[in-house]
Amino acid sequence: MLKMKDTICLSLLFYIVNIHCEDLWKLNLTTLEDNSLFLQWRPTYHILSPNSWMNDPCGPYYNPKTHTYHLFYQVQPGFIQWGNISWGHLKSTDMIFWEDVTAWTNEDYLTFTPGQGNNESRMGVFTGSALPVSPTGDETSGIVTVIYTSVKFLPISWNGFYQTGSETQSLAVSFDDGITFEHYDKNPIVVSPPSGWNVTGWRDPKFEKSKEIDLFLYGTNQENYYMTISSGIRGVGPRLLLYQSSSTNLTHWTYLGSLLSVPGNFTFNQEWSGSFGFNFEVANCFSLREKFEDGGDNETIHMFTAIGTEGGNTSLHQSTHWSIWIEGNLRKPIDMDILASGVMDWGDAYAFNSFYDPVYDRRIFYGWVRESHRSYGERAFGYNGQITLPREVFIQVISNVVHINESLNASWTLTSNQDETFTFKTLGIRPIDEIVNLRKTNEFIRKQSQKFHQRIDYLHMNVTSLNFELKGNINISLNSTAGFVFRRSTNGLEYTTLYYNSSNEYLILNRTSSSLIKQFDDQTIYAKHLLLTRQISTNFVEKELLSLHIFLDNSLLEVYVNNRTVISTHIYPSLSDSLELGYFVGGTDGTVEFSDVSIWFNLQNAFSLRPLNTSTHLVNPSVNNAAIHSFQLSVFLFLFYLFHSL
Repeated sequence: MLKMKDTICLSLLFYIVNIHCEDLWKLNLTTLEDNSLFLQWRPTYHILSPNSWMNDPCGPYYNPKTHTYHLFYQVQPGFIQWGNISWGHLKSTDMIFWEDVTAWTNEDYLTFTPGQGNNESRMGVFTGSALPVSPTGDETSGIVTVIYTSVKFLPISWNGFYQTGSETQSLAVSFDDGITFEHYDKNPIVVSPPSGWNVTGWRDPKFEKSKEIDLFLYGTNQENYYMTISSGIRGVGPRLLLYQSSSTNLTHWTYLGSLLSVPGNFTFNQEWSGSFGFNFEVANCFSLREKFEDGGDNETIHMFTAIGTEGGNTSLHQSTHWSIWIEGNLRKPIDMDILASGVMDWGDAYAFNSFYDPVYDRRIFYGWVRESHRSYGERAFGYNGQITLPREVFIQVISNVVHINESLNASWTLTSNQDETFTFKTLGIRPIDEIVNLRKTNEFIRKQSQKFHQRIDYLHMNVTSLNFELKGNINISLNSTAGFVFRRSTNGLEYTTLYYNSSNEYLILNRTSSSLIKQFDDQTIYAKHLLLTRQISTNFVEKELLSLHIFLDNSLLEVYVNNRTVISTHIYPSLSDSLELGYFVGGTDGTVEFSDVSIWFNLQNAFSLRPLNTSTHLVNPSVNNAAIHSFQLSVFLFLFYLFHSL
């Protein structure tokens, strides 16, 4: 029991925290007084919110009734810190050029805000999913159903305090293709986690039909809907929970069990797969069919889960947040036996969310790219976070592979062939084909093949641009390194180097000289990447070329390698002439050849109806109810624990 003096001290401390919370919060608003670099850093052809904090992509879907693609996203309007999480809404005809629903000004783009229409969400509307289907299963009317996590209490944390009842799952319906929504009058539709669980989180519902799960459980396709909710058990490990509803009632869900259960900080492979952490977030369970055009048989089905993981770590990745994928086989009563596991993105992209595109029979993912500015200069930026370019995931099948470790548990599966070669299969990741729409009316350069026999720290390609798309191949001999230098200043003080080290199989993004502003993140990013060797004929083998597809959008960088390894992150050059692009060759011996290098620069603006600069006056931090409440309660609980332990 607390003594009187303890109670008095606690009351006084709570008063101090309450009175000065706004001042403490403002300490996180350290800013650059000069915002002249703002437009130089602001991405133009990626998705960003008008003037606010942006994080998870939510509820992507295609509506065949209106022939439009839709994407919601988490946002706190008027702030550049997390809190008061709402949903913004965008629509598109090609997933490249976007419109705000209904406009970008005056917060008109908001669809859901805390507590609006649903008291269960009074502290935030967290991530969820959407489908063009009514709650009774009508798929022809264009009605849209959204299921999201409604947040009633804060803070919630995988490694801290978690109040029972803080997260529930709620439903809303739109009859005008997502412009307005009606919240279900009996929300929440799923009230609590499994009985007796001390959860680290319970959120981010993702619902879809699954013919494969139906066949596994019942032997026939029953048109059931299945929903995953990301979670974890404190002190035990992360969990992915599976629920089921009939095709005619999306307001009633039955818990089936844990689809994925692993110990805390589990990793399938230290180098190749990343950490599964202690809590799952934004999980997507989906199936993919092999396709002829990607080397497959057009029949075999693969089951996957893509998950954001919290709290874990391995030697390769300094962040405690990973975006990973898992291939597995279903086992009864219901769980997944892991066959392979890899990384969705080795950089700063997280919270990947997906949908099935029926127009082109493909699975599309979006991810949230967190800023790398370490909270420095946030108010000068006027925005925080972007969404990746839309990415298609597919089964990449490569035959006649040799010189590969068949016993390694990694991000691929191998099938032995009679000629002592292997068939290699993995989850492929590539930008969608519509990305070519960004190149319209822009500038284009195709470079002649270049061979290098010695070290070249930098060779200018006679290209300068704030943004560009680059495609090219590199033939790298053993013990050599090669790649590109970009956003280099004329005096060589600022530059970023991307290169592949063939001896240790790492793709390396060196940001140590990316910016003269040392408060920004300059961490070097490593991505494990294998170049395969194939048996071409009896006496001839051939190693894959390093195939790079790079998008630089002012500060935002996305790198795709051989359509199976991806890095997304930011760089913030401070000099106005940090625009140069060139070759880099390192190593000690051998030949490096660059071929088929094509560059498109000055790409199109993704938001033609917005001005380039949508910054508006930021809101006073004192009205940031969710963030202030979370901060106050966290400090108070810490002080309570401290005094109670004295």
